[in-house]
Amino acid sequence: MSKKICIVGTGYVGMASAIGLAELGWSVTGYDIMGERIAGLRAGITPYREAGIDEPLHRHLASGALSFVTDLAAAVRGARIVILTVGTPSSADGSADLSALNAAVEALLHVPLAPAAIVAVRSTVPVGTSDDLAARLAGRARVVYAPEFLREGSALRDFLHPDRIVVGTDSIGAATAYAALFEALDAPVLMTSRRNAELIKGVSNAFLALKISFANEIANLCDEVGADSGDVLRGVGYDRRIGGAFLAPGIGFGGPCFEKDVKSLRHVAEGAGTGYELLRAVLRVNDAQPLRVVAALERELGGLKGRTIAVWGLAFKAGTDDVRDSLALRVLEELSRRGARAVAYDPAVRSAALPQGCRIAASALEATNRADALLLLTEWPSFREIDPAALAASLRRGLVVDGRNLLDPERFAAAGLRYRGIGRSLDPAARSLAVAG
Repeated sequence: MSKKICIVGTGYVGMASAIGLAELGWSVTGYDIMGERIAGLRAGITPYREAGIDEPLHRHLASGALSFVTDLAAAVRGARIVILTVGTPSSADGSADLSALNAAVEALLHVPLAPAAIVAVRSTVPVGTSDDLAARLAGRARVVYAPEFLREGSALRDFLHPDRIVVGTDSIGAATAYAALFEALDAPVLMTSRRNAELIKGVSNAFLALKISFANEIANLCDEVGADSGDVLRGVGYDRRIGGAFLAPGIGFGGPCFEKDVKSLRHVAEGAGTGYELLRAVLRVNDAQPLRVVAALERELGGLKGRTIAVWGLAFKAGTDDVRDSLALRVLEELSRRGARAVAYDPAVRSAALPQGCRIAASALEATNRADALLLLTEWPSFREIDPAALAASLRRGLVVDGRNLLDPERFAAAGLRYRGIGRSLDPAARSLAVAG
């Protein structure tokens, strides 16, 4: 099989796939219609922030194993496998916007593809989409649906350490050829239909989103009854049938994947007339959760009009500079709507479109200078290292609302600060007496 692979799309998934495949010994050409991005990649400049991605990018550019072009015909020339990783964001009704994917397929119809070419779709799509694409490409390429399970901030690591490789197609030859790309990873391979593979992706994200919303509902209950959600959910997570991953309460799930994927699956389920009630509930809980931290601020401060709120965190998660669909921005919009001013700091975000009355500070303590309260919205580890005494001297009213349960309540209380978390009891008797073994 030809060692050349073509990647169409150079966002998070495309970059992780391109660099990951180069790490596995393949020759990869990345294509994008965004000339400025391609120019940056040729110079070794990544379009997004991720620890550990710069070194392999520079190394594979220097070796020639990795290249980037804006000419699709050149990108696909000699490539037996073409991988589509373009974005499929949410439309206003929650359905997936497939315009970029359709445009990429249309472009492939107008360039010469290798004999027996395989087009692998990694973009997240509604069930049935890749069957439609296969019909459009019939006679020119075999289509597989190969979902990605990558997290922003650790996408390359996730690519190289997968839990499973899923390949959906009606051609065992195409499935085998695609799976061979990952043979060195020694991960389990599931070969199935394209529709099953599409649902595996959507249902996986929906279930993880369900765990987050469930954890938030339990944390909210703990707030009301004087229990501590940390111990409650930790005790639940020790059950091997359940597991502790994603049972972490906070302001909810945001970003460019979970919410859009759940909305897309709900849209499909509503069209099918079944299976949508739980998905609706997951999204309702998630919509309401960010407002709880705003309500906590309003209650503790006796109103928000005219108040100045320091905000730590704008990215939708730590380890990335991505603010797309960040719940932090929704919280800022709500603060502005209620008459508060916000001064925000994020270690990775230097500029963003913020609501009226909000601005970005150059440091965490600059953001808190003479602010009435601090609201933590992104779980950057560096925030744990800030001296609570310095924070207490900076805040006017000494109030900290921790929307990610990142900080140590006892350290902050010892510095004279009022700490409020999500489902975290202020009564020491409600928390564990010893560390579980």
